[in-house]
Parts: sequence; C-alpha cells; structure tokens
Amino acid sequence: MQPKKNNKIGITALYCRLSRDDGMDGESNSIVNQKTLLSQKAKEKGLTDTKFYVDDGYTGTNFNRPGFQQMLSDIEMGYIYAVMVKDLSRRVRDYVSVGNYTDVYFPDHDIRFIAVNDGIDSEEGESEIAPFKNILNEMYVRDISKKIRSSHRLRGSMGEPLSQPPYGYMKSAENKKKWVIDSEAAEVIKSIFKMCLEGKGNETIARILQEKQILVPMAYWQSKGLPRGGKKTQPNPYKWCKITIQKILSQQEYCGDVINFKTCSKSFKNKTRLPNDPENWAIFKDVHEPIIARDDFEKVQTLIAKAKRRAPKPKNGEKSIFCDLLFCGDCHGKLRHHTNTINKDIHYFVCANNKVDYRGSCPGRHYVRADAIEQVVMLELRIMAEFLAADEEAFAELFAQKTDKELLKEKKHDEAELQKAIARNDTVSPLYEKLYEDNAVGKVSDEWFMQLSHKYETERLELKAKIKTLRQKLSECGQREQERENFTSAIRRFMRMDRLTAPLLCELIDHIDVFETDGKGKNRTQRIVIYYRFVGYVEIPEVSRKTNVL
Repeated sequence: MQPKKNNKIGITALYCRLSRDDGMDGESNSIVNQKTLLSQKAKEKGLTDTKFYVDDGYTGTNFNRPGFQQMLSDIEMGYIYAVMVKDLSRRVRDYVSVGNYTDVYFPDHDIRFIAVNDGIDSEEGESEIAPFKNILNEMYVRDISKKIRSSHRLRGSMGEPLSQPPYGYMKSAENKKKWVIDSEAAEVIKSIFKMCLEGKGNETIARILQEKQILVPMAYWQSKGLPRGGKKTQPNPYKWCKITIQKILSQQEYCGDVINFKTCSKSFKNKTRLPNDPENWAIFKDVHEPIIARDDFEKVQTLIAKAKRRAPKPKNGEKSIFCDLLFCGDCHGKLRHHTNTINKDIHYFVCANNKVDYRGSCPGRHYVRADAIEQVVMLELRIMAEFLAADEEAFAELFAQKTDKELLKEKKHDEAELQKAIARNDTVSPLYEKLYEDNAVGKVSDEWFMQLSHKYETERLELKAKIKTLRQKLSECGQREQERENFTSAIRRFMRMDRLTAPLLCELIDHIDVFETDGKGKNRTQRIVIYYRFVGYVEIPEVSRKTNVL
C-alpha cells in the first residue's frame, strides 16, 4: 500500500509516556518500545518529519507533564501537523479531558490525531469507539488508585513511614523504610531547639542561622544530591525563614516517632495534598533514634503555645492612610507601617528590605514618622492649592506643559517603534516562506529549518503583540485631557478640607519616595519626593509667599 503524501506544513509529534520508572538509568524499556513503534508507523504513513515528546515517570491522570506541555506550546506556535500516540491511555486516563482534545482542541488547530493500537486516525473520519475506550481507561486508573490507597493505608497502619524523612534524618542505606540520623543536619536541629528553650524567638533563630552561613533545608538537600519536592526559588541559600523554624519546632518526628496520614487528597484526579484532621493521624512512638529528648520537645510546645502572636490591639491605632504609598528611594521596596512599643502615639515607616530589621539588601532603614510625612504632604498640597487659587491659567498651563511634553515625547517614540515593528513584520513573513521553499528543495536541512522557523515564528508573534500594544497606547493619548481635569477637581476638594483622607490621596498621589536621612542633630535632613498621578514629579512655585511680599 502506497503511503499517503503529506502536503501540509509541520512536523509529526510522536508522544510517549510511562507513569512509573522501571529502574533503568535513562529512559525506560517501555519508552524505547513506544519510540520504535511510533517511528515505524509514522514511516508507513509517510510522516517523515517527526519529533519525540517524552514524559517518563509521569502520571496519566492529568496533563501537567513537561513533554505534553511542550507539545501543546509547539502546536500553538504552528509547528505541528499531526500527533501520534501508541494508544489513548498514553495521553491521559481522563475521558473528559481526552474528549476535549480529540473532539475540540485538535480539530480547532487542524491537527491530525493518530492512536496506533486503537486504530484511530482523524484523517480517516471520527471514531465511534474512542469515547468508550476513554471511559474504560478512566475506570482502569480509578481501580488502580483504590488499590494503591488500600496498600498505602495498610503500610501506614503498620508503622512504615509514608513520607520523606524530615530535615535531620535520611533513609537507611540498608533499609529504605527506616530513618537514620543525618549527623550534620541533626546538629542544626539540636541548636534550634536549644535556642528556643533559651527564650529566643523564631525570627532571632533564623537570623543567627543565616549569620552562621548554615544552608536552609532545601539548599542542604540539593548540596547532598538528595531529591526533595517543594519550592526552590530562594535566591539566598542561607536565608532561613521563621516559618521553617516554626515547622521544625513542631515536628514530633524528632522525638523518634513516625506520624502517618498527616495529609490526604480528595480524589485520584486531584494531587493537591490537604491537611488531615489530627484525630485521623496514626502515631507510632520510638520507631527510630530521636534527635530531641521528648521532655525537651514538650517544653518547646509549651513555650510555643504561650508565645502565640496576638491580634493587633486597638490602642495601636488604625492603619495609616499612607500605607501602600510610601516606597524606599534606594531599593524601591515598600515601607512598612509600625507602632512604637513604648509610646503608642508614635507611628512610623521603615523599608521592608532593610538589613537592620528584616535581613534584606537595603543598607538603610529609611525611617520616617507618619505624622512627619503627613505634614510634608499637607504642605506640598497647600502650595499647589494656593497656586491654583492665585492663577488658575498658569496652573493649567504648567500641568499641560508637563503632561503634553511627556505625552509628545512618548507619542513620537511609540509612533517610531510602531513603524519599525510593522516594517519588520512585513519582512519576516517572506523570509519564512523562502525558508520553507529552501527546505523543500533540500537547500536547508530539517534541523536548520526547525531552528530558523522557530526563531521567525517567535519573532512574528512578538511583533504582533508589540504592534497591538503600541496602537492601544496611541489611542489612549486622548484620555490625558480628562485625567488633568480630574486631578484639578481633586485639588479643589482638598481646598475645602481640613485634613487628608485615603480616597483623596489615591486620587492625587501615585507614590512617595523616601530616602535615607543625611547629617545629625540640627543638620539632619531627609529627602522626600512626591510623584503625582498623571504628571509625576512637579515643582510648584510658592505663590503665597510672592503674594505676601507684594
């Protein structure tokens, strides 16, 4: 039988999946067999331009797999013409999701779908048996899930640890079901409990560990080559979090106990682990060697119970109207609002990223009192209001010049960028067509074609998005006049008020930059820059003083 000619542009995606590792180094035998089968069938159907997408060791109950997601990304980019799998269960054992892809997604993207062992080829028409196969696949995985849960429950009820050993323990080389002490990490655990018994808080303990350059648990496991789940986004491997300290101090496993069923899941389709009620836990005492004496652990729990953080007291005052408006002039992080512990009438702000209070990277605290910042803002707004009252035309002209100058500069820049983007977009399309022609006649190799076509397609999509954004920005330029009128109206309302309010500040001020203080004593100064909405930083002439002189 003569293979069918493929006249469409694109590659054939050969998708392989296995839900468990068969113990081999590298790819499993099943993946190798799937590759061989799919390559052979693709050749028989005349599909020579192929690419493998592999997920070895990923569950079939959902589509959260890197290989499959990469394949979807390439489909969206227009690189793929056909998708071939061994059978429907290779994609996912969820009949609703499978039906969505086979009946909606692939047809919408003009993708040919082939399931070899199920005898399905979308180019030959719809398959009436496919929906039933999808349901049977889901019934199969549901049954397997029940058996695994039953086995899991049996092993957990017999005292076998079901979770990974916590920081301070590791699995025994002789018996993987037994935990043994990791001496290096255990010393850190002992020091944490010791500092807690000495009265140190979680934040203080975290600070001490960071100063001693002790790796956080995730960084420590990575340094030892131990696979562990969880977030790996902490840029500083020595920056301990007080939540980590809190978790360590509450883990009963350090007494030598095994606690199973602390978490559960609602369904085999949902892998999210949820906290289980403590009454459903299975606790087995003195299973492995303890790191912390049980008496010391109980003392720590008593201290933790007494040191629970209380809700903010009413006498500490309400939330400042300047919260979320003040920013550090150096690191551009937010300033945090605080109340003095001795004098409750004193409220102040400090940089949330400063080295002194939060072990951050900003060198200064950027301390500023809330009443001081209120006085500064009131003074600046009064000067602006006096300027508006004295000469409304000059006020409007100043803001028009400020906004129009910035607007004109921005408009010229956007128009130039738009022309460049349109010109480049008109150039990329012919380049892509010529590349395809060169590949068809053999002037360009398939590998080089894939690289360049991906480059051109990525650039084309970026240009399309850029053109849309620039056109939208240019169309919004006409709204600036209304924004100026709203700003002037807000200033007029301020003239009739005797105090600042949060809504008024939101209308007038975009943000305020607070810089570190300079000098000492009477020579102490602090730079505070107010950026108004729509116009940014503006220097207002002190009209009232000129009027008084006259």
